[in-house]
Amino acid sequence: MFSPFFIQPVFRGEGHFMIVSQFQTPNYFLLALLEDYKMDPAAAQPILTVSVFDDLAETKDVVLLRCDIINRGIEDDEGYKLCQNLINDYLEFEGVHMFNKKPDAFDFDEFVKEKEQKWNE
Repeated sequence: MFSPFFIQPVFRGEGHFMIVSQFQTPNYFLLALLEDYKMDPAAAQPILTVSVFDDLAETKDVVLLRCDIINRGIEDDEGYKLCQNLINDYLEFEGVHMFNKKPDAFDFDEFVKEKEQKWNE
């Protein structure tokens, strides 16, 4: 099932802000500030991109990723954590599926709480 959107919190200090990710075929994720996306999805500028190179997936069981920070508003370590969390969420897929297909069942507060614990590990 196709589930193109998901969210990721970025934790700074005592708070956090939200990033929205959008999968675009063939193998790209664009990540933008959720607030920018809510104002105008077509004008929201990516702050980070993730390119998925799956050429070796079938023969070598290896997928390569490239994460590029486009906007300096994201620190390198935050970009790394965003990329890692995004890929882990798509590998597990349950939360991504629920967010896209059953949004009323997606527990946003619990999701942010779990992400904060992982972020600080």
